[in-house]
Amino acid sequence: MVYSPLYYIEKQRDYYGLKLIFAFFVLLLFLAASSYYLIQNYYSKSFFDMRTKEALYFLESDTLKTLYKKNGMDYANYEERLHYLQNLASQNGYEVHNIDADALRGIKKNALVIALDMMALSDHEISDIDTFVKNGGRLLFNFTSGFLDKNLKYRKNNLVYTITGMELNNKINTIKLNKKAVPFLTVRLSSPLAIYLPDGWGMDMSLYDPLPVFKTNKDLVADAYLTNWSQTNYISLSKEKTLNAQESALIWHGSKGRGKWVYFSFPSYIFMNGEQKLYTKLFKGMLAYLHNMTTVVPYPYIDAKNVVFVEEDTEYRYENLLHFTNVSKKHKFPVTAFCVARLAKKHTALMKEVGKSPYLEIGSHSYSHDKIVGQSDAVYEKETQGSKELLEALTSKPVIGFRPPREEIDKKLFAYLSQAGYKYVLNEGENRLTAYFKDSMLIIPRHATDDYSYLINLDWSSKQILTNMIKELHTVVNLDGMYTLSVHTHLMSFGSNIVILDKFFAYVKKHKEFHPMNGEMIYKRAVEKRDLHIEQELTQKKIILTITNENKHVIRNLKYEISVDPTVTLHGVESEIIGFKATLKKEKPFRYLLDIRELKPKSKIRIFINYDKTL
Repeated sequence: MVYSPLYYIEKQRDYYGLKLIFAFFVLLLFLAASSYYLIQNYYSKSFFDMRTKEALYFLESDTLKTLYKKNGMDYANYEERLHYLQNLASQNGYEVHNIDADALRGIKKNALVIALDMMALSDHEISDIDTFVKNGGRLLFNFTSGFLDKNLKYRKNNLVYTITGMELNNKINTIKLNKKAVPFLTVRLSSPLAIYLPDGWGMDMSLYDPLPVFKTNKDLVADAYLTNWSQTNYISLSKEKTLNAQESALIWHGSKGRGKWVYFSFPSYIFMNGEQKLYTKLFKGMLAYLHNMTTVVPYPYIDAKNVVFVEEDTEYRYENLLHFTNVSKKHKFPVTAFCVARLAKKHTALMKEVGKSPYLEIGSHSYSHDKIVGQSDAVYEKETQGSKELLEALTSKPVIGFRPPREEIDKKLFAYLSQAGYKYVLNEGENRLTAYFKDSMLIIPRHATDDYSYLINLDWSSKQILTNMIKELHTVVNLDGMYTLSVHTHLMSFGSNIVILDKFFAYVKKHKEFHPMNGEMIYKRAVEKRDLHIEQELTQKKIILTITNENKHVIRNLKYEISVDPTVTLHGVESEIIGFKATLKKEKPFRYLLDIRELKPKSKIRIFINYDKTL
């Protein structure tokens, strides 16, 4: 049979409709696949989450109530502490509920639960809490959790041991502070719990109870320690006994099964009696870590932790500045000499010689070393502007740091320093682990025992002094903070005492975890960090980090620590910019190091980190 051309035209029209439907179907598939890819990789997980508040459960225990009633204890006082933290949680956007251990099976697997001051728990309650965490729950608990049964009898298989694996230290057992001890809680700078405490505050503690002391394994790193006023010394119980790092630990975080936990070993009334604003930030950081799947924390000094800042007060026996300079050159160890300008003027040849050293920064220790605060305007100007101009003329080096005589400083002196062009001040300042800005002036706080105490007050031998310096130095490793050592031309830089500094520099340089810096280097990093900002978003497949560099220069080797849930594995880092270089390295279980090689001036960049989450 022969068909006419019109027949074929009609057939084409019939197929045209089918082709159109097929093309539309393919387009839908493409759009669906593209949308799925975008949602999985680029849309925040909260994009489709219409909930305004996250549920937070406070655990109740019949065993605890029985203990209070049976022993004539004031349960209303306990409820007051409970309500205080419940209010804090509500103020931070959580929807608060009370719950007993039996009901833990009925809430979502990754719910957030707080067990506050639960010193008495039954076997059944501990088992229910343990199962909850292993199945993916998040637990914040504290103090002597489950240490007792309802009859006040100690139980070894308490909640702390069950969840964390930590046992009581049988040699010390508890911390009982003497009357002269001044306890502070100091949080490690790089702890994921410290995201709202970036300067490493030392927070005072009003303790009425002995604190438990634990034995921990090497993989469990504490988040905070009990310290004395100087930060770098752990708390002293007596003249004979000082707690070491492990014994002084107060807060830990970790994981068990699919869940994770935060434990602090002090009672909850500390949050009510201490520096409440700081403790509120700490509580907020604990909840944020437990709530978030990932926590990103920058290195304290851009590319480094554990800064070692050694400075000399260059005053009496001025000629010993040469000893200080030579030992820093020998070890290529950057240092700062705060010079009294009036005395420097008498040693012009010496100042010219030491000014050539690339490892010596020159700062001002005033013009005359006389009293400044409360004097006339002319005195303020000469001690600040006058000393700076003279020292710069003698050494041909910029002077940006100031060390006030006798630690005396007021608002007027700050104003004159700023007007003269100083950038930082070395001072006792507030109780913090690292440098911080006060208006436009950077304050570098003093922490370590200085040579005056060693050589005059204590009259120690060289070996004793070096041993204690190294002991204090190692605290920096635990706190990620700054060790600031002050020496003097007439003390440690004098005669055979310089050997102590020589051996100390050699020790620091041998250990790569320490980073020697002078004041100018610290100031530069503090300014850079102040002008760096990071925002985090989470999609179904990626962590998206947006980093803004407001500095007018390139930032290199920028480091971030990323803590993740036990069900999360990170792999691969990418950027929207071709040629961008960054590395992602697993440091410990559930913790990664992100190293960004270079950020361009006045730039913003988005970084994509892929992750997998086990079901």
